[in-house]
Amino acid sequence: MLFSSFVFIFAFLPLSLAVTYGAGRLRRFNWVARVALTLLSLGFYAWWRPMQLPILVGSILFNYLVGDRIQKAVASERRHAATFWLVAGLAGDLGLLGWFKYANFIDQNLALAAGGAPQLAKIALPLAISFFTFQKIAYLVDSYRGEARKMSLLDFSLFASFFPQLLAGPIVHYKEVVPQMRSRLFGRLIWRNVMVGLVIFSIGLFKKTVIADTLAAHANPLFDSVGHGMELDAGKAWLAAIAFTLQVYFDFSGYSDMAIGAARMLGIKLPLNFHSPLRAASIGQYWRRWHMTLQRFIVSYLFQPLAVAFNRMAAEHGLRGWGAFALGIGVPTFITFVAVGMWHGAGWTFLAFGVMHSIYLCTNEAWGEQRKRWRRALRKQGRELGQPGAWERVGYHVVTLLAVIFANVMFRAATVSDAISLWKGMTGLRGASLSAVTTMPADLSIALIGGTLLVFFAPNTQQIMGRFNPAYNWRDWRTVGRAPLGWRWSPNLAGLAFAGAVLMSGILMIQRGQAVFLYFNF
Repeated sequence: MLFSSFVFIFAFLPLSLAVTYGAGRLRRFNWVARVALTLLSLGFYAWWRPMQLPILVGSILFNYLVGDRIQKAVASERRHAATFWLVAGLAGDLGLLGWFKYANFIDQNLALAAGGAPQLAKIALPLAISFFTFQKIAYLVDSYRGEARKMSLLDFSLFASFFPQLLAGPIVHYKEVVPQMRSRLFGRLIWRNVMVGLVIFSIGLFKKTVIADTLAAHANPLFDSVGHGMELDAGKAWLAAIAFTLQVYFDFSGYSDMAIGAARMLGIKLPLNFHSPLRAASIGQYWRRWHMTLQRFIVSYLFQPLAVAFNRMAAEHGLRGWGAFALGIGVPTFITFVAVGMWHGAGWTFLAFGVMHSIYLCTNEAWGEQRKRWRRALRKQGRELGQPGAWERVGYHVVTLLAVIFANVMFRAATVSDAISLWKGMTGLRGASLSAVTTMPADLSIALIGGTLLVFFAPNTQQIMGRFNPAYNWRDWRTVGRAPLGWRWSPNLAGLAFAGAVLMSGILMIQRGQAVFLYFNF
């Protein structure tokens, strides 16, 4: 069930609000609202393919029982038992994810290498398995660290299946949402939450249906034509690359807004998952602001343990300087973002996408390390390394943007060879023509120009709604990525007109057909 569908907007979401707040009126039985929302969330998941619901339910039960064992072992200071249960839980979760997501890929490539036929039948990928598996892994690790407390099966089921964040994130932690679900205010109708949530949801719907889906209608045929052997010149290749970059930007930004908005209407603040990443001046900043909760998860549970292990290894081997940096920072960074690429899907394009961003980030870290060395050397001479000038900052932004666009071609292409073909066009190896610009349809021109202006000059959704504390961790991000233009929403005539306009525009554009969110594929 898509957020950008009539059945969700006019049936499921109003039903969820009515049932949750209706049950919430039984204040002595606050748990009734949690039961109602849990059942609704499970129904939301089962809407697309009911046969996959047992996978989600089984994952919930398994992780609840393992988490309970870990918490009891930690409370009684039985670290070996806690470690055993943590390893067992991680093995179960990663085994489930690996089977459904990567078994066919591995089988096909082994068969190709051996010159035989694949042995496995096609395995259907359960919806959102990457997201709900990572959320449960975070819960198990937080339990091991003593950061997650015991809760009832009901509370855990709601935490693990809450429909606004179930299908494509954000990947939330216990401390972020469970206390809100257990609060006395949960299930109590607060019109401010409904109003703020509806405006955020409306902006996200506009991004998805008006901008992202318009761009998709033109980017998809260009990428498909490359898959059928067509060789694009520079104009068409760059049009495909830029259109897709803006498409995936507004698609995921729109989804993130709708997730936060739907949750806020139900009285829950979710953490940010998207914060104007294309305004970033480095690839490191870009990843801190794109799929923010995935990046947080990967850093906390993969990069940091790897960095500790490899830094210890560097110290044991007496490495210093760039050798210690390469082993202690470069290797963990490379491994981490290769894993990020493969998390997005089982395919050589996703692996290559991860390798590209690994190289970008290693280069970025090395540049930062070199600047630190220059700074230390100048301080010894009584001088300071100046801050980057205006043109230097512009250069950082341009390099970051180009790196992202080239990697996005690999992300979107059906095969590695298709991506290379598009890169050849982008670099001018197949000539250049203005036909892509002169024959550009009006809707594509408006979407490209309007989308570009919104990305680089307009405030993002949470900045627009900043005075209403729009997300769980908004205080950590409210001073980051300020836009050249600034406007804050207020519930006055202009604010209501804006909300009504973006909502109606988004709804009217649904009539062209419902396009699945790109991150639903992962």
